[in-house]
Formats: sequence, structure tokens, C-alpha cells
Amino acid sequence: MFNSVKVNIAVTALMIIAVIMILSTVRDIRATEQKLLAVQKEKATLLSDSISHNLVILMLKNQWQDLQSFMEDQVKESKELKGIRVFLPESGLIVASSEPQDTGGRIHEKDMQIFTKREDADAFLTEKEGQGFASKLTIILNQPVCHKCHGSEKEILGVLALDVSLASVNRTVQEFKREHYTDAIVAFLIMAGGILFVVSMLIDRPIKKMITAFRKIENGDLSARMEEDSGNEFGLMAKSFNSMVTSLEKTKKHVESYHLEQMQKAARLASLGEIISGIAHEIKNPLTGISCAVQIIQSEMKEGDSNREITAEILNQIKRLDRIVKDLLNYARPKPLSFIPYSMQDILEKSLLFVYPEANRQHISITTLIAKDIPEVLMDPDQMQQVFLNLMINAVQAMPAGGGLTISIRVADAREIGADIKNRIESDTILIVSFKDTGEGIEAEHRDSIFDPFFTRKTKGTGLGLSISQRIVQEHGGEITVISEVGSGSIFSILLPVMQSGKKNAALSGAI
Repeated sequence: MFNSVKVNIAVTALMIIAVIMILSTVRDIRATEQKLLAVQKEKATLLSDSISHNLVILMLKNQWQDLQSFMEDQVKESKELKGIRVFLPESGLIVASSEPQDTGGRIHEKDMQIFTKREDADAFLTEKEGQGFASKLTIILNQPVCHKCHGSEKEILGVLALDVSLASVNRTVQEFKREHYTDAIVAFLIMAGGILFVVSMLIDRPIKKMITAFRKIENGDLSARMEEDSGNEFGLMAKSFNSMVTSLEKTKKHVESYHLEQMQKAARLASLGEIISGIAHEIKNPLTGISCAVQIIQSEMKEGDSNREITAEILNQIKRLDRIVKDLLNYARPKPLSFIPYSMQDILEKSLLFVYPEANRQHISITTLIAKDIPEVLMDPDQMQQVFLNLMINAVQAMPAGGGLTISIRVADAREIGADIKNRIESDTILIVSFKDTGEGIEAEHRDSIFDPFFTRKTKGTGLGLSISQRIVQEHGGEITVISEVGSGSIFSILLPVMQSGKKNAALSGAI
């Protein structure tokens, strides 16, 4: 569930919205609280100015005895005004208070500290006995009109301390918090439902349809298609998907047709192989008897007998038939491979010993280009030598008027070769042996058939050489490729996997 795209998108969106809403709500609450506190501080300032003005008037009228009742009346008239006190600046002694029992006592320590620091210009917030107040200290100066009663020595006659309760502000803030948090939670739930609904409609449903189509295709139903009715990214994805499935369906039909064709071909070749094997055995024994009889007849002829040429030709033709029978038996019942790590350069040198005489006779130059540090390859040396001989003999026979044969051995990265070949060779490193001749080349219509059994353009031969060579290379996990152009010669290349040490050891263990 938590790996669902719908859930991940919804949770991410809701988390972002929740953070924004929390920050916005906290900011609004703090801003409102600051405004309410500023109002209380302003209220404290206005009350302090008004009371200090009236206090000065009472003093000027010499109505000091009315000061106590004035303070008490002010507190009674205002629900938020909780205390009015006048104290001496030198000692903090309270000389008048709205609470008679405070008179003669000392002013609150916090008020005295603020006055001492001369931070009495503006109202301030303070806490006393567990309650919050907006307080204001107003200095009562010894003005010239006051000198008559108080003398001129003192600069400050007293300090008016006034406390306005913050209880109403706190109640308002708490109520504001409850309302805002409730509204935020309700809004969050509504948005969460809306986001889940939108995600379900716009993302979840198309994805479920896609998964349904995927599962049908996974189960082999290539007729499944996605709806292309939407114009968004899902619509474009559906079009691409349907196009891919259509191509896949065509490819599958082509592969099935090709597979059926190959199966039928394999069945025919298997039957043909059995027939060939039987016929070859039936021919081989009488052929051996005929060869022995002709050799006896030839041995009894006198030197210079004209019939000796006839018997010699008969023996040559018997040898040719014997080679054909051996090729047929090799094709019909190939010898099991015996894999060992072996040097490709050694295979080439041994093979060239058999080809050099005929190449020299036909004025064909042979050039070898061997890269450095060629690794050993897991192979059957005898079978691979047969492949080399087949390719080199074919190259020599393709140049009856002379020419050049270039043989190169190199190591390549699998990424350098075609994707179709790469997919058939299970190795990251590939050994490539190329045979390039300057012969007549192969016609385009014949290139796809040269590896078919019994296909040949030569007057002599069985047409099995390339077919046997291809089978041997494929049994080594490799491939044979050909590039040819009429008049420019041909390039036959053997591509073999270069196994890592671990894989090589495992393959050797399996071979043993």
C-alpha cells in the first residue's frame, strides 16, 4: 500500500499542505496576539496619562485626601485596570494605592527595576504573582507650580505605576487558537479528501487500467490495448504502449513463423541425417572393397600398361567418394566436443601448414595480423582447426587467378559488434578471427544460403564445409558472419566468447 504512487503523491501533497497550514496558522495567531497585546499596552498608556493628569490636578487643588478614593473609583470603573500605585523614586515606598492595604509597602520588584533602568517611556508586559499585565510607569515631575508645597530640591515627586490585566487578551487568544486550529483541521480534512479523490480519478484509475493491460499481455494476450481517450501524459503513454504491443504482436507472429520453419527444417534435416548416415555406412564398406580390388589389379599390371592410368583415376575417384562419405558422416553424426583452453594463434599456425602449398601454387599471398595479448579460448582444438581449414580452403578456391588472403586475430568489446550478434554471444569480451580474400565475392541472392547443407557453387565438393563450420562455432558459443561483394572479395569472421576465469573453470568442470 505504501509503495502505491497514489498514496505517495497524496501523502507528499498533504504533508506540504499541512506544513503550510501550520506555519500560516501559527503566524496568524502570533500576529493577532501581538496586536491585542499592543492594544493593552496602548490602553495602559492612555489610562496612565489620564490618571497622572488628574492626579496632578488634585495635588494642585490641594485635594490630596481625595487621591485614595479617586484611585479606587478608577479601578472599579474599569474591569481591566487592576492596580494604581504611587511610589517614591528613592525607596520604592508606596504612598498611595487603589488597594489601601498596599500603602506603606514597597512597590513590586519588577516595577522598581524598570524604573531604575529608566525604561518607563513605554508600556511594558510583565508577570506578577502568576498573572500577566500591561504596565506603565509615569514619572510625576516636580514642576514650578509644585515648589510651593514640595520645594525645589527634588526633581521627581513620585512615580505612578499602573497595571492593566491581560486576562481578557489571553482568553481571546485561546479562543482564537481553538477556532483557527479547528478551521485548519477541517480545511485539511476537506483538502485531503479532495486530493485523494483527484489522485484516484486522474492517476489511480489510469494506472489500474495500465496494470490490467500489462497482466493480460504477461499472460500472452497480445490483443490487449490501453484506452487512448485522454490527451494528457497517460494518453501519450497509452499510444506508445499500444504501438509497442502492436510491434510485439507482429514480431511474435514473425518469430512463431520462423520458429515453425526452423522446426520443420530441423525435422527434415534430422530425417535426412538418419538417411545420410545409413547410406554413408552402406557405401563406405563396398567402397573400401572396391578400392582394395582396384589396388590389387593395379599391382598386377606391368609397368607402362595403359590401363594403369585408368586404375589410378578410379582410385582418385574412390578417394573423392571416401571424403564425401566422411563429410556426410561428420554432418549427420558430429563428434562430441572436448573443450580445453587453447591458443587461437597455435590453431592458425597448424592450419596454415596444410594451406601454404596450394596457396603458393596458385600465387596467393597469405598475411597474418595478430594483436598482442590474445587470450586463450575454451575450445576443441581439432574441431576449430577443421573450421579454419574449411574457411581458408574456400578462400583459396575463390581466387583461382591468384590474390591475397589476410587473416587477423583481435579482441573486441561486445559493444563494438551488432546487437543481433551480441545477444547470441554470452560474453563482454569477444575474440574475432577474420579471413579476408580478394576473390570473386558472393552474389547477394546466395549470401543467405551459403551455410545451408549441400549448398555449393563449386563443381567439386559436397556443400557441407560451411554448414559444419557454422555448427562447430555455434557449439563453442560463437557465430560466423560474412561480408561479401561481387568483385571485391569476402570476409568471413569467427566470433567466440572470451570467458572470465570463474566461468572458464566452471565450463571446464562441466566438460570433464
